[in-house]
Amino acid sequence: MRNTISRFTSSFAALLTDQTTVIDADGRTENIRTAMLQALAEVDDSPTQDTSKIWSDVMRASDIQTLWYLRSELLRSLSERHGEKAARQQLDTITEMFRGIVHKNQMPVAKPTGSRS
Repeated sequence: MRNTISRFTSSFAALLTDQTTVIDADGRTENIRTAMLQALAEVDDSPTQDTSKIWSDVMRASDIQTLWYLRSELLRSLSERHGEKAARQQLDTITEMFRGIVHKNQMPVAKPTGSRS
């Protein structure tokens, strides 16, 4: 029932804002949450108070914007364990999952996938 109400609310919001991306946000939010939790699970075999707090914050995040802002905490935690370069690569993948959901001004410019000649 809750899922039905959520989809109705998202659909109604999309009509009001003329943004079809709002409809897609529900399903994608859970995919992003899962990706963030999987990345966090790889940080440490023995969770610290800090990683436990981030885990809890990601689990309780009620909207896509909250998850967006939790990326910085996730990056910090990943950097401490794997180094900044590896952490940024992992976070870049998660960040791309937000494309089309968060406002385009919040998103980094898409990186070219091919090599330059």
